[in-house]
Amino acid sequence: MIVLIDAPLSEDQASQIQRLSSNINLVRVSPFGQPLPTDVLKEAEVIYTTAANFDLADAPKLRWVQTNTAATNPQEGSMVLRSTVPVANVVGAYTPAVAECAIGMLLAVIRRITLGVQSQLNHHWPEDYAPWVGDDLYGMTMGIVGYGSIGRHIARIADAMGMKIFACKRTPDSRRNDSYLLPGTGDPEGKIPIAWFGEKQVAEMFQQVDVAMIVLPHVPTTEKIIGMKELAALPKRAYLVSIGRGAVIDESALIHSLQCGSIAGAALDVFVEEPLPPSSPLWDMANVLIMPHIGSWTKLQGHRAAELLIENLKRDLKGEPLLNLISKKLLY
Repeated sequence: MIVLIDAPLSEDQASQIQRLSSNINLVRVSPFGQPLPTDVLKEAEVIYTTAANFDLADAPKLRWVQTNTAATNPQEGSMVLRSTVPVANVVGAYTPAVAECAIGMLLAVIRRITLGVQSQLNHHWPEDYAPWVGDDLYGMTMGIVGYGSIGRHIARIADAMGMKIFACKRTPDSRRNDSYLLPGTGDPEGKIPIAWFGEKQVAEMFQQVDVAMIVLPHVPTTEKIIGMKELAALPKRAYLVSIGRGAVIDESALIHSLQCGSIAGAALDVFVEEPLPPSSPLWDMANVLIMPHIGSWTKLQGHRAAELLIENLKRDLKGEPLLNLISKKLLY
């Protein structure tokens, strides 16, 4: 069985895969993301990839694909997403990294840590402490839009900090999460939120929160789901954190809300256009933290993703169902 690797994989993990079965022939491609060699594709049964940049006609023996991404955006438009070939993602693998980044970004804004960075760069000890007055997360209410594996781990951390959690998801009556989870992460049973809302109830939830945490994938049904109506529902004291995909928020409406002071601030890791254009007003807003889409970018990113590939290879060899198979209708 040829397993074609078009994504980061450590030598140790490559050895683990080889030890799974003497029938596995591991073929690694470098650099990643380039068109895959047709001579290997014609024999490949499993492909581990980021962009799925290949023609299915060149891979007649392909049985399943594992991406090393949680979202399907890198594979958007690929033939494999339009085919019947099963595709699994790595939802759950990046959960701790993204959740920790989201909480860190929130703290940076709400506790004025960004001011500390500016003060340090200028070698300046402040005389006026008024701009440094922050807010306590303890006792606040966080509304999480997108209660998947990342949203659930954010909830776990925020709950431990003394926050109350509201959850918003496409199917609020379905509260379990059966996707891949690292041990001790998330809220698999859906026990943390004290209130649940559907995708048409975002504004209703926002009226009651101090922090709006946006953790949605970008698919046709989520584009600009956070618009002027939803942002206008937020109290003036509220902060917004965006850690999923930028296009789920109407960015012009967010800029307007920040400019007119209808929300307290924002911490943003994702944007409609990336890199964020130098002309964007967001760069110059003192109450906004901008990060360059690095929510999952840690030293263990590639390792965590490949661990899920290894688990799915074990399952495949045993004839068991694969983890994290995406719905090609929903694109997640």
